Amino acid sequence: MTVQDAHTTAKPSHDHDGYFAPDSISWRIFADPVSKLGGMAALLLQALNPYMMRVFYNTTESKSDAGGRDERTGRYFETVIFGDRAHADIASEMVRRLHVNAAWTDPVTGEVLRADKPEWLAWTHNTFVYALLRASNEFGVDITAEEGDRFIVEQHIAARLIGIEDESLLPSNAAELQEYIDAQTHWLALGVEAAEVTRNLRNPALRGNPFKVWTGVIVQDGVLHLLPDWARLLYGIEGRPMNLRKAARTTKHLMAGARKSRTYKQLVDEAVSRVQNHPYRKLRTKG
Repeated sequence: MTVQDAHTTAKPSHDHDGYFAPDSISWRIFADPVSKLGGMAALLLQALNPYMMRVFYNTTESKSDAGGRDERTGRYFETVIFGDRAHADIASEMVRRLHVNAAWTDPVTGEVLRADKPEWLAWTHNTFVYALLRASNEFGVDITAEEGDRFIVEQHIAARLIGIEDESLLPSNAAELQEYIDAQTHWLALGVEAAEVTRNLRNPALRGNPFKVWTGVIVQDGVLHLLPDWARLLYGIEGRPMNLRKAARTTKHLMAGARKSRTYKQLVDEAVSRVQNHPYRKLRTKG
C-alpha cells in the first residue's frame, strides 16, 4: 500500500460531539493549507495592539520561542475546530486562565494592563477571522460571499470560548467585519515589542536551499498582501504594492499545488487525527 493509499483509506471518526460540524465552513477553511497563511497575517494585525503586546512581552517567555508559540496556537485552534466539546472546553479554559493571569503594571503611569480586557480579546479574535477570510478569498479556497458570512457567525462560538460575551464586539458579516477592522486604526501602533515579535514574519531567511528561500520570500510577501493598506503603512512596507500583488498571485498557485498533493478529505482526516492524538490540553481521566 502506498502512502497515498494509506491517507485515502484512513477514516478518523468525524461524528464526535464538536462545536463545529464536519459540513461547517470552519472545517473547510481551517483544513485548507491557506489557514496557516491567514494565521500569519492575523498575528501581524494582532501585534498592532500596543497594550496587549506590552502585556505579552513582559509576562511571558513566548516572545523568544516563536516556533513553540505557533505550534501551541495551531494545536489550540485544531482542538476547538476539529475536536470534541470536552477537549475544546478544557483548551479554552486554559487559554482564559492564561489571559486572566496575564497582567502588567506600567512603571511610568502605574496603569495595570490586563490581557482579558474584552475589547482587546475582540481585536485578537476579529483579526484572526478577518485574516483567514482574506487568505481564503485571495489564495483559492472555494467559498462564496454567503459562506464567508456564515464563517464569521460560526466563529462567534470560538469567541465565546475565549470569554467574549458582548455580542456587539462581534461582526456578523463581511461588511461589518471590514468596518470594524478599519475603525480601530486610531489606537493601533507598531511598538518595539511588536516589531521584535513579528520580525521573522517580515524578514524571511535568505540562507539555505535556493528554492525554499525563494518560496519563503514569495509566501511572506503574499501574506503581507493580505494586510489592509494602513497596516502595511505602520509596518513600513506600503511602498511596494505591485510586488506584493505579484507575490499573492504566485502564492495562490503554490497553494493550488499544495491542495493537489492531498485531498480535502485527507487534510481533514489528518487534522482530526492530530487532535485525537495531540490535543491542546488532554482531559484528565480517572484511573
